[in-house]
Amino acid sequence: MDEKRFKYCREMFESGASKNLDFFVGQRYEFIGKHVTQEQKGVEFGAGAGLSEIYLKDYNLTITDICNSEWLDIKNVDAQKSDFKDNSFDYIIANNVIHHLDRPAQFFTESDRILKSGGKIVIIEPYSSFLMRKLLNVRKHEQVNYSVNPLDDDYSFSKISTSELDGNNAVAKMLFDKPTIFFDKFKNFELEHKSYGELFLFINSGGQYEKFPFIPLPLFLLRFVNIIDRIIVRLMPRVFALGIYIVIRKK
Repeated sequence: MDEKRFKYCREMFESGASKNLDFFVGQRYEFIGKHVTQEQKGVEFGAGAGLSEIYLKDYNLTITDICNSEWLDIKNVDAQKSDFKDNSFDYIIANNVIHHLDRPAQFFTESDRILKSGGKIVIIEPYSSFLMRKLLNVRKHEQVNYSVNPLDDDYSFSKISTSELDGNNAVAKMLFDKPTIFFDKFKNFELEHKSYGELFLFINSGGQYEKFPFIPLPLFLLRFVNIIDRIIVRLMPRVFALGIYIVIRKK
């Protein structure tokens, strides 16, 4: 993992991120906060810059990642095979993590093991809509690869990835657009929530880990853009949605 990018992001938020980026990232954590409580015990895999400490600071949350960043509660934790005890957590946060994993199916098996009955996985992932594919093609940053189902035993992202910063943005769409196969494989889980989001707020955020041009907007306009985003994405998710929001509950 590129810890320099995490540190850059962390320092930017500690010094005061732009209103655009703060509002955009805040929307993601607002979604997470609606599906968990402060009293519940949670773990975040792939916490990256550890922004949960800012936006979910009063929550009983352990933040982890595969790297050694100093702000992590526990370092060097593999989301696909952790050392946590069975039935340890009320919820798991996976915020833009799953599309980076070598074997996503192992992550869900591990989540089933460490979650309590009734526990949740709160997932935010890129969605490979028409617009997302075009944006990724321009940026040449991550890929969209539908060649192998991420639930198949022979799926290994390391075999098709080009760098440690790579990600397969097709994963969430393959898993959750038509989730029958997913829930046939993971029978202990059921879908609690699915929605699509992120359009102009994402494009005009200025970038979380890298700098991109953006137009600074006051709060009232950011709120207005958020409403427009939700309307457009709800009407045409396969064309415009840049993110998918999923909550899975363990029976």
